[in-house]
Amino acid sequence: MISAQERLADVVAAAVEVAAEAAEAGTYTADLARTLTAVVGKVGARIAIDAETRGFSSGWSEAVALTRATPAPAPAPVPASGPAPGPASGPGPASGPAPAPVPRT
Repeated sequence: MISAQERLADVVAAAVEVAAEAAEAGTYTADLARTLTAVVGKVGARIAIDAETRGFSSGWSEAVALTRATPAPAPAPVPASGPAPGPASGPGPASGPAPAPVPRT
């Protein structure tokens, strides 16, 4: 597969070749220069977008593959919803005798 840099280099080389041929033929104009510049810019933008998309999708594929290869950690237990613990529902942090005071020395 040709890299994005190689593709862009090919486009620029073709534009330079067209410009050189037009100069040799005496037909090189400012309009031709603007046209070639626009072509290189548009193709370059498409190449860059394509490279970013490929980079994202290959990175995404790697991440997905890694998550499938690595066992997921066990989920944390979720406390059951219901009435708050209190004296009627059994011992809890608020039930029982208060702790004895610590004597000062």
